[in-house]
Amino acid sequence: MKHSTKILTAMTAIVIGLITTSAQAGPGPHITYAPVKTAQEAEALKPKTRIAITCPMCGAVTTSVVDKEKSHMHGVACGACKANFEVIPVGSGKTTVTKLTCKDTKTGKKMPLSMCAEMH
Repeated sequence: MKHSTKILTAMTAIVIGLITTSAQAGPGPHITYAPVKTAQEAEALKPKTRIAITCPMCGAVTTSVVDKEKSHMHGVACGACKANFEVIPVGSGKTTVTKLTCKDTKTGKKMPLSMCAEMH
């Protein structure tokens, strides 16, 4: 009889431990993103920096990580509406100080590009 009481007590402790562990779970670590306002800022992002880009067509937000090739400065593809955009230089030849602008690869329509980067 004493043996079954010990087993029941151990099982109860395990169940309480599992319930307590899941009850303490809450929101995970938060990542704060800051606006990237110019092509110069976007070009200066270091590899492995997390970025978020808002699709100018449908408003969906896509997150990715900056790679060594800085592919985020060449083109953007929206996973929601399947639109593809190329990042284009605008202004008087000084592409490093211009606002971020993109062009729809199908229609040629130019639009502002909204990008944010992880703050460190």
